[in-house]
Amino acid sequence: MNKEIKKLIKKSSEGDVRSKGLLGFEYWSGQKIDQDFNLAMKLWKEVSKLDEPIASFNVATMYSRGDGVKQNYKKAHEFHELCISSKKKKYLACKNSTAKKFQRDSHFFLGQMFFLGNYKKDIKKGIYHYEKAFELGHFHACYLLGFFHDKDAPNFHGIEKNMNKAIKYYELSAKFNYFPSFAKLCMIYGLGENVKKNLNLFNLYYKKAMSINNKIIKTKLDIGDQKQEQINSIRLNLKKLAKTIKKNNEK
Repeated sequence: MNKEIKKLIKKSSEGDVRSKGLLGFEYWSGQKIDQDFNLAMKLWKEVSKLDEPIASFNVATMYSRGDGVKQNYKKAHEFHELCISSKKKKYLACKNSTAKKFQRDSHFFLGQMFFLGNYKKDIKKGIYHYEKAFELGHFHACYLLGFFHDKDAPNFHGIEKNMNKAIKYYELSAKFNYFPSFAKLCMIYGLGENVKKNLNLFNLYYKKAMSINNKIIKTKLDIGDQKQEQINSIRLNLKKLAKTIKKNNEK
């Protein structure tokens, strides 16, 4: 056992909140100490009781994934709600800015749970949490809000199909340098999907889509090598579309 872990164990036993949270992570990850989900859960629950969002988020994640416990979306929902409800002026387990990021992600996962029906099927609540996640800077939540309103997307239980709203959200998420948003805007303006063709905007978003390297895309999308093939396929389709548009303009 290295000195860092020994120090965390000592400080945790003395009641240091930040050390308890960090030690919980070490037991969860198993990188520097033998993995022990039960101890990770115990430590994070203790910290969660002190109204610390990072710990509540981690407990929610363990219940969602079934890490050391039976998968339980009701419990996951409970702890995600604890995470987003915290309004302390100063957090002990992490910086305030970090706590806000975990609250943002809890809103996103609550959106997923309500949308997919993992906990309860409630589209309105799902949209509410996606919007809150976006307000806190979650670019994929913003992209999804655009997708839900997109006329070319499936019908999501009565969500209004409105291309102006869809484009607004796609453009907002594109400000985060988000590849799927650039690709979607290319298709909309290049093909004239439910809007008037705009080749200037197509060229703008095409250049941005092609300028993002694969490493950044994989980091932002948190994807593995299999999904990278999908990204490569999208790039190829955009190149074909660009060639077609160029040929048509030359006629």
